[in-house]
Amino acid sequence: MFRKMAVVLFVLGLIVPAYSQQPESNSSAPRPHHEMSMLPRRGMASDQQIDRALDTLQRTLSLSLAQVTSIRQLARTRRESLSAIRDQARPKFEQLMSLLGQTNPDPTAVGRIVVDLKAIHEQTRTKQMDFEKQLSGILNTTQQQTVDNLRNQAQTFFALRRIGLLGTPDFPHRMFMSSMSQSGGAASDE
Repeated sequence: MFRKMAVVLFVLGLIVPAYSQQPESNSSAPRPHHEMSMLPRRGMASDQQIDRALDTLQRTLSLSLAQVTSIRQLARTRRESLSAIRDQARPKFEQLMSLLGQTNPDPTAVGRIVVDLKAIHEQTRTKQMDFEKQLSGILNTTQQQTVDNLRNQAQTFFALRRIGLLGTPDFPHRMFMSSMSQSGGAASDE
């Protein structure tokens, strides 16, 4: 039984990132702790976030207006596509959480749902690879090299952020200024 539960937890670890794709929500209504919507909201940018990101990309990659338009459409299509997959997975995930919440869950039923969720995860991975391939088709060789370099450096960036040794450029200033204003010190010039 322990081995089966370990496999279930392992598979869940593989599939959870696929279900963290959801648009920002303005709703402040509490949600059950096991609902998928409580997972991080990676990759589901609003139109405003897409536009801000494209402003940055246009400057840093020297994108043409046609490239900006194509990437904007690709980002929106990705958001809609992954949202549909997430909606497909939500009932399965909720069913799995319900089963695992039982005192003695049926291993066969749990296994069936895990296999279904794994298939949905693979569908998400395939779609993501397709979107990345489409992006490569939009970028020129120099732009693609810049993106590839960033991808290769991402592990180092996230490792430094994870251990707190790489913050945002204005983080030390903000921290200092907020402690000054809290202690009755000098007013912030932000």
